[in-house]
Amino acid sequence: MQKRLFLAGLTIVAALLVWAAWVAGITYMRAPRLVTELENTGALPFSPTELSRYRICALLVGDGDNTFYRHHGIGLADGPPGHTTITQAIGKRLFFDGFSPGLLHHRKIKLMVAAWVFDRRISKETQLRLFLNRVYIGSLEGKPVFGFPAAATAYYGKPLGQLSDSEYLGLVAMLEAPNRDHVILQPKANDKRAAWIRQQVQRACGEGCFQGEAPVPCSAATY
Repeated sequence: MQKRLFLAGLTIVAALLVWAAWVAGITYMRAPRLVTELENTGALPFSPTELSRYRICALLVGDGDNTFYRHHGIGLADGPPGHTTITQAIGKRLFFDGFSPGLLHHRKIKLMVAAWVFDRRISKETQLRLFLNRVYIGSLEGKPVFGFPAAATAYYGKPLGQLSDSEYLGLVAMLEAPNRDHVILQPKANDKRAAWIRQQVQRACGEGCFQGEAPVPCSAATY
C-alpha cells in the first residue's frame, strides 16, 4: 500500500514537472514575439523613461510590488501572500483569455511559471512599458479603461505627460482596487489611498521627494 502511494505521488510530481516545463517552453518562445507584435501595432505608446524617478517609485508602491527590480517575476518572499506582481499582471493579459485561478489554483501556478520565464526573456523596462500601457484602471460610463495614457485622458482630459503629481497619484491609487478607490466615483477613498502612497514613497526617498528635491536617489531600484 505504501509503495503504491509512493509511486502515485511520484507520478503526480513527475506530471507536474513535465507540465511546468511545457508552460515554461511555450512562454520562452512566445514572449518576445508577443511583445514585438504589440510594439508594431502601436499598443505601447508610453515609455517608463518618460516618468520621473518619483513616479516610478509611486507606481511600484501603489501596485504593491516594491521589489519589482529585485524579484524574478514571482516575488514569493515579498508582499502579502498571493499578491500579483507586475510581471504576473502582464502575464494575465498576454497568456490568458480572461484569468481565473481555476481548480486547485492551477492557472495561478501556470501564471507563476510563465512570469518566472517572462522575467528572464523580457527586460524590466519593457515590462514596465507593458504594464503602463495595458493595466486595467477602472471603468468610466461602463467602459473599461486600460493603461495610464488612456486613464489620463478618460479621468483628467489630458495626456499622461501633462498630469500633475497629485493627478498621477490619483491614477496609481486605483491600481489595487479600481472600484473601491475610483478617482471619480470614490474621491475620498482615492485621496486616502493616494496620501498613503505619497507617505510610503517619501519614507523610501526622503522628505522633499514629492517636489522633485529628494536628498537621496528616488529610484525604484533602491528599494
